[in-house]
Amino acid sequence: SSRGSSRRRDTSAPAAPCACVSSSGTMGEPDLAAKREGYALRHLQEGDFGKGYAPLLAQLTDVGALTEERFLEVYKLREQRPDAYRTLVIEHKSTCKIVGTATLLVEAKFVHGGSRVGHVEDVVVESAHRGVGLAKWLLDTLAEEGRALGCYKVILDCKESNIPLYEKCGYHFSEVHMRLDLPPTGEVAAANGQERASSETEGDSAKRSKP
Repeated sequence: SSRGSSRRRDTSAPAAPCACVSSSGTMGEPDLAAKREGYALRHLQEGDFGKGYAPLLAQLTDVGALTEERFLEVYKLREQRPDAYRTLVIEHKSTCKIVGTATLLVEAKFVHGGSRVGHVEDVVVESAHRGVGLAKWLLDTLAEEGRALGCYKVILDCKESNIPLYEKCGYHFSEVHMRLDLPPTGEVAAANGQERASSETEGDSAKRSKP
């Protein structure tokens, strides 16, 4: 865990151009390559929280009370396991904002001779930047990274409305997704309870302060 980290690095500096990930996803697609000229594809960095990473994820799902401190804890935890976590982002060069992201989780299996399976999670492109092939760019690059890490397949879950998008990226319908929601326990439940209590107290104070 990184909770004991002694000093936080400066997160305000823009991403260096050399951090970009090399991808063959645009080969044979000159039109898409031209459209992507204004973007940089690279791995997630510490400073990306300040470049709109949380609001971007919020276009996909509920991010909850994700503070910069908690973001850095998760980031540093993942950095310790580059063989298991690969998060890509796309930065819009002119605004220095993160406008796309996707994550590959690598699972070591006992089956298939102890091979690996890649799980694609948290795929989202900022609404104003859709339609230029950024999602395909992310998915093609993650597929390359999965292959390099020894994955024999890459799988993901998606809404039915997004099936055509993933089919364009080479995915095909397979099996059925099932889900079990687990109630929070321990520290998570306590933290959630404190947040609700604080919110209610603030609300009561606001009501009492009204004339």
